[in-house]
Amino acid sequence: MKKLLVIYILIQSTFCVFSQNLFTLKQGESSLIYSLPKTKFCIEVQTEKVTQKPGVFFKYSERYLATNKIITERKTTYRLKNIQVKTEAIPDLKRTYSFIPTKKSEANHISVNSKGILCGVNMTTQPEAKLINEISVGYTEDSDPSTILPLGEEFMMAGSEAKLAEGAAKQIYRIRESRLGLLTADVEKLPADGASFKSMLDGLNNMEKQLTELFIGTTITETQTQLVHLTPDAPIEKEVLFRLSALLGIVSTDDLSGKPFYITIKPATVNYVAASPKAKHEPVEIYTILPSATQVSIGDGVNTFYNNQFYVPQFGEIIPLSQNLLTKTKVIIRVDQETGRLLGVE
Repeated sequence: MKKLLVIYILIQSTFCVFSQNLFTLKQGESSLIYSLPKTKFCIEVQTEKVTQKPGVFFKYSERYLATNKIITERKTTYRLKNIQVKTEAIPDLKRTYSFIPTKKSEANHISVNSKGILCGVNMTTQPEAKLINEISVGYTEDSDPSTILPLGEEFMMAGSEAKLAEGAAKQIYRIRESRLGLLTADVEKLPADGASFKSMLDGLNNMEKQLTELFIGTTITETQTQLVHLTPDAPIEKEVLFRLSALLGIVSTDDLSGKPFYITIKPATVNYVAASPKAKHEPVEIYTILPSATQVSIGDGVNTFYNNQFYVPQFGEIIPLSQNLLTKTKVIIRVDQETGRLLGVE
């Protein structure tokens, strides 16, 4: 008895799910199922992370390099760099239908993609574009003074930080003198060709940079990309999309430590005149969509950082294709799988 009760509940649950999707499946009846598309917005937020680190000899920078423009404490800051919006078509469960060809129908088959979204009738499905989500993060290792200080025994045996700083400063001045001699040809033997000259010059510049950073500090710049997914069912007016903290980067929408960035999604009214209820209605066989031209803008309330228009199917109107259309010989119907728009009838 308990087993029969469980089976009955499962059957009733399945029936309810199908009935919400505007179709029902009957036992022994062949039926083709397709969905119309729904747009999901994939918002790529690029932030620039700047990390400042003091050099190990920053206390001696004014004494040995005569400069006080140095980094004295570790600090990390974030700023917004760029915003891009991509779209992905997903099946709309509220616009899922069953298709049962009639005896007079020339519709030999309907084409759907891997998600079940309608692509057309009597046509071959086109290859799908894959959405690849990449998060790029820069990375730089900290420099170890012992590996970049080509110092002699006098400095390495001193065991004093001040003595090491003095040796590093002297090495910087030697590199500058060597580079000057190379550029002015004031050396006994010049490199054999231009490639050798450039390689030698690059090596001197890189060595000077590493040694100088031991005094003035380093600044590491990284570009990070994070994704925010949004599938709207209704227009949106200045809703918080994300928050950006200057110290923590992107934080949750309810974290008041971050500056809010708002999104507005404003669909245009679709000018579609439906048939009069008194007019004679032909049986409907296939449904398509007349999508809405929708404006998407993202800003902080003062400045707009992104503004573009998309054709969004969930804000559009359902367009029925009559049964008579599919009785034409060798009829081919093409439908845009991204927007659900009718592309052509051949």
